Amino acid sequence: MKISYLLFTVSLIIGSSGCLFTSHDQARDLSGNSRSSQNLKSFQADFETVWSAAIIALDGMPLEKIDKEKGVIKTGWIEGWSQREARSVLTRGFLDDTWKARRCLIVTISPHDTFCSVKVICREEERPRGGSSAYRWRRVQSSGEMEEEFLTHVEEILGP
Repeated sequence: MKISYLLFTVSLIIGSSGCLFTSHDQARDLSGNSRSSQNLKSFQADFETVWSAAIIALDGMPLEKIDKEKGVIKTGWIEGWSQREARSVLTRGFLDDTWKARRCLIVTISPHDTFCSVKVICREEERPRGGSSAYRWRRVQSSGEMEEEFLTHVEEILGP
């Protein structure tokens, strides 16, 4: 009896530590850090030119933080409706599948000798439409579309 209790306790500890590592990895994914190589692009231009192109590309978005010395631009939150499908096939036809969502961009421009690199992270949060969770924003993983769209827009502004 004592051996089975001991084995149960050891397996419980090992199992729970595995869950902790998994949730930490998921949190890292949600912050955008694991996707950073996809959200990074280099441009053959000086810092001032790339900085101006980034500001122009963010036209229409509220700018919350602009630190030219550090090369960081952070937008304010833009709210809208989520496009994700969260319901099952059975309930999708009967219930509305929209809920509040918001996004913000963090752009970092790093000057180098002959080029500048631009890194962009999109933070996305959702607030479901019902229950107690409707009062809290919940971080979700970015699809990568906003980051790609921003980098493409900067590239278009800078030209060939």
